[in-house]
Amino acid sequence: MDNKRELIFTATEKIIATKGIQGLSMQQIATEAGVAAGTIYRYFKDKEELISELRKHVLREVASNILVDCQEGDLEQRFKRIWFNIVEFGRQRTPANLSYEQYIHLPGIDSDPHQTYEKQTFQGLHMLFETGRVSGQFHNLQNKVLFAISLEPSMALGRSIRRGQIEYNRDELEIACDLCWKALLTTPESTQKELSGK
Repeated sequence: MDNKRELIFTATEKIIATKGIQGLSMQQIATEAGVAAGTIYRYFKDKEELISELRKHVLREVASNILVDCQEGDLEQRFKRIWFNIVEFGRQRTPANLSYEQYIHLPGIDSDPHQTYEKQTFQGLHMLFETGRVSGQFHNLQNKVLFAISLEPSMALGRSIRRGQIEYNRDELEIACDLCWKALLTTPESTQKELSGK
C-alpha cells in the first residue's frame, strides 16, 4: 500500500481512538499524518470516503492477524489457533488503535456493502463455522451467534489483559479457550473424538 495512504489511515485511526469521531477534520488528519491537507484529497474525495476505506483497512489488519494458518489442522486446532490469535492481537493493540467498540460505531458499519466486505475478509472464519455445522459438530446457529458464544470472550480477555485488569496466564487461557470450544459442540467432546476416530 502507498506509504502516504498508510500514514493517513494510521493518523485517522489514532485521532478517532483518542478523541472520538466527532469533530474529526481533514486538517487534524493531515497534521497528525505529517502531510499537506491537499495530499489527503489525492487519495480520498472526502471524509466519508476516508472513513469508508478506514473501515476496510481495519478489517484487513484484524483478519491478517487472527486468521494466520486458519486452514491448518483439524477443526479444534483451527478454532483454538484463531481464539489465541484474537487474544494476542487484542492484548497488543495500542491506545492509538481503534477498539472494537469504537470500530462498530463508525458510520456505515451496518451498510450492506460493508457487511459484504466483512464477510469476504473473514471468509476463513465463516468456512470454519460452516464446516463445523455441516459436519454436525457445531450447533446449527448463525455464524454471528457462533462467533458471539465462542470468540467474543477471547476479544474481551485480550482487551482486559491489555488494560491490566487481569494478568496474562496461559493455563487459565487454555481452560477458557477449551470452554469456548465446547460451547460450539452439539455433543460431548468424548463423543466427538469417538466419531472422528481419535
